[in-house]
Amino acid sequence: MLAIALPAVAFATQVISMSGSTAAFPLIELLTSKYSALQHHKVKFIVAQGGSTVGINDVLAGRVSIAGLSRDPLFTPSEAPLIFYPIAKYAICVITNKANTLASLTQAQLTAIFTGKTRSWSGIPGAGASGSIDLISRTSVAGVLTSFQTALLLEGKKVSSIAAEESSDGLVKQAVENDPNAIGFVSNYQSDKGGVNVLGVNGVACNKTNAAAGTYPGVARFYEVTKGRAAGAAAGFISWIRGTAAARKIISTQWIPY
Repeated sequence: MLAIALPAVAFATQVISMSGSTAAFPLIELLTSKYSALQHHKVKFIVAQGGSTVGINDVLAGRVSIAGLSRDPLFTPSEAPLIFYPIAKYAICVITNKANTLASLTQAQLTAIFTGKTRSWSGIPGAGASGSIDLISRTSVAGVLTSFQTALLLEGKKVSSIAAEESSDGLVKQAVENDPNAIGFVSNYQSDKGGVNVLGVNGVACNKTNAAAGTYPGVARFYEVTKGRAAGAAAGFISWIRGTAAARKIISTQWIPY
């Protein structure tokens, strides 16, 4: 009887809870699946989304072990207890409907469009759409929104409040697919799926190759975030992401190792 009871303790499952970025979720899903398999499923993951701000609030409150983030640290007092572990880079791509085969925009044009200064496609040379410009953005909790504004809009400008807001990368892409006058922004993971027209910025195409080379301006980072230094099962997972060839191979499929 004793020989049967002892292994139950040795093989107890560890649980890592996570929440945060929807843009990072496809990568996290691949990483958690691989890590769990390598650990013979003795590590279990509970992964929610909700947006980067949701993840930050959850990890600060102790509701999750790790927050997923798609923006850089803000260095505010509220974030002081947090440790940010970069795990990958990604490109933020501007997209239009496939019927609008506009090739590229300058950052000045992007800023004018997304701040609401330019409201009609007739004001954009080369646009294949006519009529008003329908802005599609993310909700305020999205790290991709912060990264887009920082990397691609000039002079610290913000996306106009007239923009329709979607709660995930995938919903932005879907909205643009369904509206010939729409323009939005998504991670390169979504734009690489097709179904939309992907714009260059300053004449440089938005793709993983240009982002990795540093020629495309709209590059941001994904982070794993813990309250205090990572410990226990969470530390093991983060160390595996940042230090193994297996994790790097997964990241390299559609993202850029940090």
